[in-house]
Amino acid sequence: MKAMLIVPAGEGMTLELTDVSPQALGPRDVRLAVRAASVNRADLLIRAGTHASAAPAQGPQIAGIDAAGEVIEVGAQVTDVQPGDRVMALASGGLAEEIVIPAAMAIPVPATWSYGEAAAAVIGLMTEHNALSTAARLQPGETVLIHAAASGVGTQAIQVARQLGAGRILGTSRSGRDSTALLRLGLDELISTGEHDFADRVQEVTAGAGADVIVDHVGGPYLAANIRAAAVRGRIVGVGRLGGAEGILDLEELARKRLEIVGTTFRTRTPDEKAEVVRALRAGIDLDSAADGLRPLVDRTFPWTQALDAQAVLERNHHLGKIVLEVG
Repeated sequence: MKAMLIVPAGEGMTLELTDVSPQALGPRDVRLAVRAASVNRADLLIRAGTHASAAPAQGPQIAGIDAAGEVIEVGAQVTDVQPGDRVMALASGGLAEEIVIPAAMAIPVPATWSYGEAAAAVIGLMTEHNALSTAARLQPGETVLIHAAASGVGTQAIQVARQLGAGRILGTSRSGRDSTALLRLGLDELISTGEHDFADRVQEVTAGAGADVIVDHVGGPYLAANIRAAAVRGRIVGVGRLGGAEGILDLEELARKRLEIVGTTFRTRTPDEKAEVVRALRAGIDLDSAADGLRPLVDRTFPWTQALDAQAVLERNHHLGKIVLEVG
């Protein structure tokens, strides 16, 4: 089969489409014919050598961290997934014609979604449901603040927060130019960090109450202002570190407000822990019923042979939502 490998090129790494041997199928695994994958920040970091892949170290390193496709084979002990099922998954090495994943990681694709939409949505759904529901314990009616709201995971966070019953949903972006599209997704207000101190604006629109839940995709530079923006007993969930990993923490204000700061990542989760994220998502949201409200925002689609071009678009930040790769 063909797969997109991460290979050395001069002082860095590049992508190369080549032939590799198919993976062995375990008794609790399923094999997918991959139809689509998406481009993620982790792809850039893995290629740069600053972000370890979750794939085993032995053998060629296949690019990609998600996949959507059709099940073509199931292991002997798999009973709840069948050949012909359309599924999406967090899948290290997903940028290949075929991929083997644990059956427990397979999420049914909503009937009205394309494979491209499924690939665009799967990581965002898992990440943001875990952040909002599990880590932050979001309650109906609470105010949510989402940083980097125009990013792929940010747009999905807006939709998941709305599905979970959030009251007011606020978002930030550097320019604020994407407000019309984000308001259609369910955002109540987009705060341009180039024009406003977001903590001041959050306090203003909440009449001084602050945000009950903050989903932070930016990281260190926003830490101090997150503390100011948070409500008493607020929860700050650190999902990404687009702006850096270090910030200033006011421990006095942390204590006064009785805040929680929770970090999340999939990199250090065991297979069972990742499967639990999938189970929680499927139990918490009926994806078929919520398909229209959770339909991901796809910025553009590339053939997978142009994966480097797609990654370059992501790196330039000239996109809104997700970038998708069609496989095959």
